[in-house]
Amino acid sequence: MQLSDNNRTPLLLSLHKQIEDYANAKAKAILEGKPLSITYPPNGGLTEAEAQALTQLKGNESVMTALRKLLANNTAEVFFSFFNTLDGTTAPDIETEKWSGVFLIDKPEDLEEDMPFLHDDFYGTYWEWKEKRGDKGWSLDMLE
Repeated sequence: MQLSDNNRTPLLLSLHKQIEDYANAKAKAILEGKPLSITYPPNGGLTEAEAQALTQLKGNESVMTALRKLLANNTAEVFFSFFNTLDGTTAPDIETEKWSGVFLIDKPEDLEEDMPFLHDDFYGTYWEWKEKRGDKGWSLDMLE
């Protein structure tokens, strides 16, 4: 069983739309000097110095278009890598003993309704990731 074209195409088109919409919204907020909502990592945010530095970009259209492109590209690269993992052309680039691969398929009609969702586990697994990655001398979260 595989993902049908009826689901594959809308899924990918929706992803392209979201990449564009999110990149544009963040770049526009910076251009307009609006406060930014940061949801990753779970306790992420900007320091006062970082927020102040971004205000220096307010009103700069060239910065906005460049940021839009950088944000969209970064998001697309993450998804491309994720899809390579789903497609089995690569394995997760972390140490694991039990990786058997995964597969994205159409939702079966008899699917059990009470099952865990990846989006529910995503933010919570950040802390496990942070522990595994070790100290890089910088951090995305506000604990350091």
